[in-house]
Amino acid sequence: MIILIDSGTTNSRIRLVEEHEVTIIASVKIEVGVRNTAIDGHNEKLKQELAQGVQRLLEEQSLSARDISYIVAAGMITSNLGLHEVPHITAPARLEDFIKGVQVLKTEEFLNIPCLYIPGMKNAVADSLEEDLSVINQYDVMRGEEVETYGLLKQISTKGKGLMVLPGSHTKYVLIGEKEELLSCRSTLGGEMLKAVRDQTIISDSLSKTLVEEVVPEYLIKGFLAAQKTGVTRCLYHIRLLQLFSELNANERANYYAGAILYYDVEALEQMVEIEQVEWIMIGGSEPLRSLFYHLLTYVYDTTEILTAAEEQAEMASVYGAAEIGRMYQSIKEERST
Repeated sequence: MIILIDSGTTNSRIRLVEEHEVTIIASVKIEVGVRNTAIDGHNEKLKQELAQGVQRLLEEQSLSARDISYIVAAGMITSNLGLHEVPHITAPARLEDFIKGVQVLKTEEFLNIPCLYIPGMKNAVADSLEEDLSVINQYDVMRGEEVETYGLLKQISTKGKGLMVLPGSHTKYVLIGEKEELLSCRSTLGGEMLKAVRDQTIISDSLSKTLVEEVVPEYLIKGFLAAQKTGVTRCLYHIRLLQLFSELNANERANYYAGAILYYDVEALEQMVEIEQVEWIMIGGSEPLRSLFYHLLTYVYDTTEILTAAEEQAEMASVYGAAEIGRMYQSIKEERST
């Protein structure tokens, strides 16, 4: 058996997985991420919570450290705010390149079980920001989305060049080559914006805490088009006006709101697609963001194939990706030792 750790900005998930069948035996979700490190100025809370999570998984299954072959850690846990920083590898990158960049550590908090830390990826940029600030849009980085991307590609067949859409706290776009190499990435703060504007502005009173409970494409598209026509900041005030002067309910207003906020995300994607001709766009991530993007992109792109992951495929994406990298790393290690 192996343990997979996927640690993000605000949450972390620890899974106990059967190595060969890649089935989840048990899982715990912890409300801790690198955001805590940024706030506290140190990573002690992240370290303690993850250590306790691993210990809890083992105790619940009546296992010891000897029963675990290794741990695979991906995501922001490998950043400077995580537990062990691993340098980004430079795009274009194949699965083999990520395996070469893996760093292995044994630490007390993980019971001296070998932990494979998977590197993230950064875009290849020829120009320096010191010389020309306008090239900043060529820069980007990601951590964790590489395993999610490979996990989705393992489950859903594609042909030709494509684009992976992975919405979450940050929306990540990953350009995929014809041989499934990761060519570049682009990030937005879409998910964080959805939460921040709702929580910290006057329109908080016009929206429910759950935001979009059910996707209503009609109002989603209306919000998107309103942002396109009048600008996002004006469109956001529409939410208050819709509460005061219309019969729209909270969920319909939330769809309008999501369409307005995600207008900028779609604009960033369009700029990427203009440069690179893609044959397909695949949407992963969790609900309701996955469905919101599906309806927006099928509205915007009528000639490009839009694929969307099923709930189980999206849930298993990081599992398949991390497990595959772990398996291949161990296989290479065993070959070298014989």
